[in-house]
Amino acid sequence: MYDASGIRLYAGRQAELLNQIVCEFPPDHPLSSIRPVTKLLGHTPIQVVADGILGCIIAVLMRNSN
Repeated sequence: MYDASGIRLYAGRQAELLNQIVCEFPPDHPLSSIRPVTKLLGHTPIQVVADGILGCIIAVLMRNSN
């Protein structure tokens, strides 16, 4: 769960830094006209919690089926 939510945090930080670096390029630089890097990567906190709950439910159902 930590990895699923942590990737979003660190990738977002890196994307912000890369966008800031590109914005500081002079206008005649070849990379100054590229579109910004998106910051939406990984899972949202709601998705992480929902996946954890779903995993627990499936584990209980599988245990009870035997």
